[in-house]
Amino acid sequence: ESTLNTLREATIEDIGGILEVLRPLEENGTLVRRSRELLEREVDRFVVLEHDHRIVGCAALYPFPNAASAELACLAVESLSRDRGYGEIILNHMISIAKSQKVKKLFVLTTRTTHWFIERGFNEVDVTTLPTQKKSLYNWQRKSKVFMRKI
Repeated sequence: ESTLNTLREATIEDIGGILEVLRPLEENGTLVRRSRELLEREVDRFVVLEHDHRIVGCAALYPFPNAASAELACLAVESLSRDRGYGEIILNHMISIAKSQKVKKLFVLTTRTTHWFIERGFNEVDVTTLPTQKKSLYNWQRKSKVFMRKI
């Protein structure tokens, strides 16, 4: 019997499912709100994890080639599917994509899930270590912590 989980590149048809996974985390302040239009524009950065043909998780990768680094963003798993290792599956997949793009360092900005990333080899770093283009977009109001991991 084949597994019910599929991890794949997101397509424009997945936007509704991605929004469903992201919305509760945007509403409680864990994630920055992204509009449908923005998601549609950036859908090629996303992967989705499907369980039984339903999207249960997603993540996006934003490379900064000049800095040989990439941002892992929107790593989210719907609440009913947490504690199944889905976040880990998505993270490992994103690391392999990043490596294939010659990325040496992966970073995340987070306000809530710091321990999860620390447990997976990320270390807190100062905002000043971000790539220049990212630093200029940093939202000081959110006070996100920056975690980085060599890959």
